[in-house]
This record gives sequence, C-alpha cells and structure tokens, in this order.
Amino acid sequence: MPDAPTGTFPRSPLDLDADTMRRLGYMVTDVVAQHLSTLRQQRVLDTLPRRATERLIAAPPPARGTDMGTMLAWLGEHVFAHAAREPHPGFIAYVPSCPTFPAALGDWLATGYNFFAGVWPVASGPNQIEALVLDWFRQWLGMPNGSSGLLTTGGSAANLTAMIAARHAAVGDDPSRIARLTVYASDQTHSSAIRAAWIAGIARSHVRLLPSDDAFRLPMDGLARAIAQDRANGLVPLMIVANAGTTNTGAVDPLGPLADLAARETIWLHVDAAYGGFSVLSADGRRALAGIERADSVTLDPHKWLYVPFECGCLMAREPKRLKAAFQIYPDYLKDAESDGDEVNFADYGEQLTRYARALKVWLTVTYFGTDVLREAIAYSLSLAAYAEQLVRGQPSMEVLAPATLGILCFRVHPRGVDDPAALDALNERVNAAVNAGGRFFISSTRIRGALSLRICPIGFRTTREDMAVFVDQVAALAAPHA
Repeated sequence: MPDAPTGTFPRSPLDLDADTMRRLGYMVTDVVAQHLSTLRQQRVLDTLPRRATERLIAAPPPARGTDMGTMLAWLGEHVFAHAAREPHPGFIAYVPSCPTFPAALGDWLATGYNFFAGVWPVASGPNQIEALVLDWFRQWLGMPNGSSGLLTTGGSAANLTAMIAARHAAVGDDPSRIARLTVYASDQTHSSAIRAAWIAGIARSHVRLLPSDDAFRLPMDGLARAIAQDRANGLVPLMIVANAGTTNTGAVDPLGPLADLAARETIWLHVDAAYGGFSVLSADGRRALAGIERADSVTLDPHKWLYVPFECGCLMAREPKRLKAAFQIYPDYLKDAESDGDEVNFADYGEQLTRYARALKVWLTVTYFGTDVLREAIAYSLSLAAYAEQLVRGQPSMEVLAPATLGILCFRVHPRGVDDPAALDALNERVNAAVNAGGRFFISSTRIRGALSLRICPIGFRTTREDMAVFVDQVAALAAPHA
C-alpha cells in the first residue's frame, strides 16, 4: 500500500472541512425530518401557475456565496411549499411514491460517495450490491437462476430497454425486417410502453392496442387472431406487452396463458409490472401475478411500491445476454473496463454509461426493515382500496366503475335522477376539484369505458383505513347537494 502523502496542500474553496460538512448536513437532515414528521399537518398539494413561480424564483446567479441557513429558508418558502407532498397520507392520486427515510439516506450515500456504477472496476462494491438486489427481485418474482438485468431511471427506461433488446434479438439491424415488426398490448397499457415501441422503430400503425375485456385485461382470443392476421400479411410479431397492474384500474393480464401463447408463437413476452410487481411480496399479490416468472422480461419500479425515492426503475431479463447483445459497446477509451465475463458492467445492459448507485437505497430499505415489514405494508395497502370500495358501495350517491384491483379503485358520484353522461362527468369533475382544493386529499381522475371516474391508489405506508373513511365521507358530503 502506498504511503500516505505528507506535507501541506492548498485547500480549494470548494473543499469544505469535516466540521462544516457535518453542520450543513445536520441542517438539511433537520429540514427533511421536520417535513416528514409533520406531513399530516400539511396540505397535500399547493401549486402555482408558471407566471407566479417565475415571480417568486427568478434571479440572476449570485457572484458571491450564500449561507446554508438563508438558502434553506428561501427554498422552504419559495420552492418546497409549492408542490405535492407525495409521501403524505392523503396523496392517493396517480401512483404515489412514498419513500422510507433509510431509502432517502441511501440516495445521500450514493451521491455523497459519487459512485460511478456504469463499469465494474471503479465501483465493484456498489455494483455487487446492485447484483444482489437484482437477485432478490429475481427470487421474489420466481424467475429462474441466471435471470438478472439492471436498475434504470424508471419504468419508461426499462420498457424501452426491453423493446430494443427484443428487436435486436429478433431481426438485428436489418431495416427491412424492422419495418415489418409488430407489438401487441391492450388499450390499458401504459403510454411508456407505446412510446418505447415508437422509439425502437416500430411503425405506429404496427403497435396493436387491442380492446380490453370486461375485466380490463388483454383478450386472449383477440390477441391470437391479431397475431395470425399479421403473420398472414407478412409482418413479424415481435412482442406481447402484458400488464401486471395497469395504472388505470390495477388490472392484471392473464400472464400464464400469455406465456403459453408467446412460447407457441416464439414472441417475446414483456410484463410491465412497474406498478404492481412488488405486490408479489404479499400472498394476494403473488396469486394475482401468477405466471410473471415465465416472462422474457419484466419492468419493475422500486420507486413506486418498494418505498424508495425517485428515480429507481428496474428491468429483469430471463436471458441477460440478450440485453448485452443489444447494448454492449467498447470504444478505445473504455477498453480498460471491458468485462472478462464474470464481472458485471451494467452499462452493457442498457443505454446509460454514467449511472449512479441506485441499489443502495433499495438495499438500505430492505435491510433496515426486513421483508416481513415490507410484506405487511404492501398487504395493508391492498386492503385499503378494498375497504374504500366497501365504503363506496354503502353510499347511495356513488357507484363503482372498476372494483378494487391490486390497490386501485375507480368510482364516481352518481346521484339518483342524474343520468345524463355529460352532467355526470361535469359533476365528478367538480367533486374531483373540490377534494383536491380541500388540502386533506389529492386524487386523480380517469375514464372508464367513456365515463369520467374518480380514481384512488392508496399505497403509501402512512395512509390508513381511517383516512379512507374520512375520504369517502368527504366525497359523500360533496355529492349530497345533488342527491
């Protein structure tokens, strides 16, 4: 080991001493801890129009520095105040991200050490943590030994990575064959999967969005007919995108039968489980996602239902070598980092060379709490949507439009005597706006078979059954004048 350097070295003004770093770090920790510990006392959403934020925030870059206390106070008043509080117990819109504090510390450690997790030689420890976390995911999904992948910025990047790998495996770089590729999904499939097909060069007219069945799932008969028709027309079926928890309703496509069909037709089966994948840790979720282990690739989002902060997605592949075949490249300046086959260069498996160590926050959350606690939290989340459905069905002025499925419930206000579709849509838009203006809850809307629907996804670990009861009572009160 070389001797430590001796002598005096000039200190850069950017190089803070240990005491200063500790003092600044404690100040930031205090701000975050105060925020998270008082979420229930805060409004779940405060937002401003663009012109208002410009007036608040616009300023030239300062020539001289500013102390941390002044900056934090300014940020708290002008920036942090004007945003949704996603970890809030009343944030039940969209798909909430509700990270644990240990996971946030994982991000701090990853960025504090500034690990470069693209190639093995410069981050062997952090990269081994990623390999370990990926193997945890493999085991939870039930995928075979050897399945692996990489952590990504999110589900969008994971879906795109899978699409490009499937395209390369099917037709290589032959433009004439790429032009004949087709992709199949239901009309409930997430927009990121559709966009991934476009980016991967699949003609927009060759992305088949099949009408979903009564349970909002990809219809097997319609899918088989579409594949047969495309083959008869000289096209090349590339991928089936199956859903394991749609954003709209939580629907899960028939994964086992789809795996059978994909095997018979030699088509890549990709499961978009960005929302619902980690429900496999619970008994109900594992039953709902039976067959997911047979997929060629699976998208997961730890920043949704594994309680870690943005950004953290994941792509799992049954044959990681297919990812490597599509993405590996070694220019002269990376020859020193070329893998010998045993060491993992995660840059070989996707589009990012420079990537930070996302796995640390996953490892900290799972290791700090243990899978038993996470399993219980996920199971409780699943029960909340079911409980909310029970409460909604008990209200004469409300109706369920899509039953609670994998933690998502869609319903609307429907007073007796109000049957005009436009009037019902307008009423529910007003209810949606009134709930969100109240500050206790933040919900979203969608459309279910053309009807405007209120939609909740109560998967944050701070949300309780009591919150669901208060929420349904609030909606009932807003509906009362129209009943």
